[in-house]
Parts: sequence; structure tokens; C-alpha cells
Amino acid sequence: MGAMLLDALLRLAIDAAAIGVLGFVLYYRRHGRSDLAVLLCLFNLGVFLAVIVIVGGEFGVSAGLGLFAVLSVMRMRSETFSARELGYFFTALALAIVTGVEVADLGFSLALASAALAAVALLDHPRLMRSTRTMEVTVELVFADHDALRRHLEERLNVDVIDVRVVEVDYVREVTRVELRCADRPRAPAAITEDGVGASPAAAGS
Repeated sequence: MGAMLLDALLRLAIDAAAIGVLGFVLYYRRHGRSDLAVLLCLFNLGVFLAVIVIVGGEFGVSAGLGLFAVLSVMRMRSETFSARELGYFFTALALAIVTGVEVADLGFSLALASAALAAVALLDHPRLMRSTRTMEVTVELVFADHDALRRHLEERLNVDVIDVRVVEVDYVREVTRVELRCADRPRAPAAITEDGVGASPAAAGS
């Protein structure tokens, strides 16, 4: 009993360190959402405890499959998560499983967790892939062609539109509703005037 408890505590320590790196070192520092970072940690902790109980208890395989079936059909209806955020959730789930299930020794679980964190750090690096976001926009205009709509959105939102899909066109009210995926444009540094106040590049050049 004592050896089993010690092994579970060591695995919990590895899992806590791994999810801390995933939630706060990687996700929070890159995307700035503390609420989702906390949610990742709590989600990981819940799955880890469930895995420990299933593996160390008297639950059968059917009970374990039923638990993960419940997890798979759960939908967080408060908001819609992006594909990148879902990737972090799957990584948090994977960390809980590889540290909770006793496949080999602790070194093997540590190596798997380190590999998962290294993959996230590389694939979600801002220098490797440009960060994008999804928006739903309603425009009080009707456009004759797709390119004109794209140019209008880029000018009004100051973003680079990667993909745009027209959801609805209302010719009576002259309203167009679209879903778009875009990337923020880099901001030009403000020029410093003689009194120390920042000025826009256009004003500085005039």
C-alpha cells in the first residue's frame, strides 16, 4: 500500500510539473488567457485522478471506456474553442494518461511527457507559425465580388484575411454576415516627438 501511494505521488508530481509547463509556460505566455491556463490544469488533474483510480482500483475495462466516452461527448457550451486551444486540451489529456498509467518505470513516463511538451513548444512557436484567430463580422454593405469583401474587411479591421466565408446576405437591409480567419498585422512603432509624446507614422512623416 505504501509503495503504491509513493508511486502515485511521484507520478502526480511529474504530471503537475508537466501541466504547469504546458498551461503557464507555453500557453499563458504565448496567448495570455489565464482562465484557460487554469482550466487546462484542472482538466488534466481530473483525468489524472480518474486514471489512477481506474488503474489501481477494481474497475473493469468497460468502466474505463465508459468514463472516457463521457469525457469525449462533453461539450463546453460557454464558448467555442479554437483548433489551437483544442490541441492544448488533447495534450493535457495525453499528459494525464502517460503519467497516470504505469506502462513502464517513471523515467519512461517522464520521457513521454517531455516529448509531448517539446512538440507543443516547437509547433506552436510564434516564429514557426503565424498566430490566427476566427471572427464573425456583420457588415452593413452588400459586395459584388469576393475580393471587394476581403479588401473591405482588411481595411476596416487592420488584419490580413486568410479565409472568409459568407454566412448570410440580406439584400433588403443591405447586410452581409461573414466568418473569417485572420492574422493581426504587425504594429509600426510610434515616432517620438520633441515633447516626448508618441506620434503615428503618418503624422510623423507629414
